[in-house]
Amino acid sequence: MPSLRRLSRSLPLAVMIPLLLGPPPGWAQDRHERPDRSETKDAAPSTGGDAAFDAQRSVTRHSLPLAAGPLAYGATAEFLPLRDGAKEEVAARVFTVSYTAGPDSAPPNAGRPVTFVFNGGPGAASAYMHLGAVGPKVVGFGPDGTLAGPPAPLLDNPDSWLSFTDLVFIDPVGTGYSRATKTDGDAEKRFWSVEGDTRSMAEIVRLWLTRNGRWASPKFLAGESYGGFRIAKMADELIQRTGVAVNGLILVSPVVDFAAIDEDGILGPALKLPAMAATAAALGRAPGTPQQAAEAAERFALGPYLTGMAGLDYGKLGESADFFGEVGRLVGLPAEQIARQRGRVPMNVFTRELLRDQGRVLSIYDGTFTAPDPDPGASRVPFDAFLRGTVPTYTTAFAAYATAELGVRTDVPYRLLSDPVNRGWEWPRMSVPSAADSLQTALTLQPSLRVLIAHGRTDLITPYMASRWMAARLELPPAERDRVRVTVHEGGHMMYTRAGGRASLAADARGLVEEALRAAAIR
Repeated sequence: MPSLRRLSRSLPLAVMIPLLLGPPPGWAQDRHERPDRSETKDAAPSTGGDAAFDAQRSVTRHSLPLAAGPLAYGATAEFLPLRDGAKEEVAARVFTVSYTAGPDSAPPNAGRPVTFVFNGGPGAASAYMHLGAVGPKVVGFGPDGTLAGPPAPLLDNPDSWLSFTDLVFIDPVGTGYSRATKTDGDAEKRFWSVEGDTRSMAEIVRLWLTRNGRWASPKFLAGESYGGFRIAKMADELIQRTGVAVNGLILVSPVVDFAAIDEDGILGPALKLPAMAATAAALGRAPGTPQQAAEAAERFALGPYLTGMAGLDYGKLGESADFFGEVGRLVGLPAEQIARQRGRVPMNVFTRELLRDQGRVLSIYDGTFTAPDPDPGASRVPFDAFLRGTVPTYTTAFAAYATAELGVRTDVPYRLLSDPVNRGWEWPRMSVPSAADSLQTALTLQPSLRVLIAHGRTDLITPYMASRWMAARLELPPAERDRVRVTVHEGGHMMYTRAGGRASLAADARGLVEEALRAAAIR
């Protein structure tokens, strides 16, 4: 088991995301009104020393064309204050964008569900989920989910979750436009830890509910990648420290227990095999369809693979030739290479070697996305082309969208993926990070809580089998085990870059919200 410092270095930013934006020209005035500048100041009651706090609040009106008819909605972009210390002075300004459905003349529906949405990293802003999957606008990608040429188009989202829940997108301190109020080098670090992040984001949820009069609304949390870890911790935090019980959690491509993706043990490599097999099949290097290959690897991973690894004798590797051959057939690599790795398939080896004969490398965020190898002689691929490519795509798009559509006025640069946050993150020192206990506690204390965990089949960084393994070990009675569902979609970490993946994710999310509302009504 590696040290946490080593573990955190080995997990790329946006797991560690991830794990989106630019307005169309000629936006019609009847669909988008200019910001009401009478609402640009923070009109909410303030306490302590934040009387001068400027929320830079901008409220705009829009309409989203859907198959069922146009959906009118309001958008509010604003900063919320995070207070700290005995004097409760404002320590940080947290940027949020809220969407509430309904006509201009009607107040927000206090009984309508509201979902608080986060991305991961640590160090990722919410733009990926905001303009990738959930919000009323999405960045246009290629039909196969690949990056579009710059500047990427911004399109109406026919699968926006706004059709069944109001939405609040939150950027943690140091990401997006969110910043500490002090300029010294350590001002933001108090928020850059598992506990500091959990408490500060739970406080923003509480503050938003208070200022918007939404305590009576059914409440949901959604988070991608590390954001899934975050919201599992937050569900426990909100119940026990804030008195807020959430109705549902939607975890997209999450890592809940980091031990399940650790490559130094035996379990982590086993749980990654199905995603590798699906990827190899999609690229024509393993037999069957991606789904068939993944299912075959599932049967092998938690049976013959574990026993084969446990029974290896490094002095008699020839006796394990059949074992190495089977692993190689599943993942599309030569048995000799598997033998050299002693049965393991390190992710850096898989992504570099599968298409070496073509001079291409795979993305760990979606194994079906490949790019030319930028440095074939290096021991490791120097960067992930897909993730790196999303940064200018989403940063440009969100900055343009925030200015032109939401009326945001700021000179602060938008941090889509913050390397300082990721590198400065404080992990637990004596244990591998896990939110499984927090999730278990929340499920125990909130009997109507429902949990959806959604993954892409060819996601190589947070493989779906890791979440299945974790979910199978939650202590729930047989009659309640369906309170936690794990679903698998075509695509990778950001399965929503494909239109089909975005639609199926939205359908799963809607089902989770509806099921949670029924469960709460029964009780």
